[in-house]
Amino acid sequence: MGTGGMWIIDLDGVAYDLPIRDLRKLIIGAMDDLGRWDMDWIVGMIEAYHEANPIEDEVSDILVIDMTLPNLYYKNVKEMVFDPRLFLDHELKLDVERIVEIDKTKWPIIEQLRNEWKGGYTT
Repeated sequence: MGTGGMWIIDLDGVAYDLPIRDLRKLIIGAMDDLGRWDMDWIVGMIEAYHEANPIEDEVSDILVIDMTLPNLYYKNVKEMVFDPRLFLDHELKLDVERIVEIDKTKWPIIEQLRNEWKGGYTT
């Protein structure tokens, strides 16, 4: 019992967050809007971010690792948890097909980022 009543702390949503998470979310969202992964756009965004908030080499590795995760899939499919009867329809099939097509352009870009950006950022 806490002051003024009972307090419940829900630790289910607690996470350690890194500043580059916002950068990853911007990149993933833009690639979704473009319908493909675009190296020039990504590099421009990373360089602009790095200029304002320097990214250490270890953090750049984490950014690339974070971008390899199925974030776009999760963003679109998590609604299924809230109401699976409404969500499991033809729209889901179209979303998954679109994500699969976008992901085909993702992996060459991820490899390029791993190889070309391995020593830090230029700005």
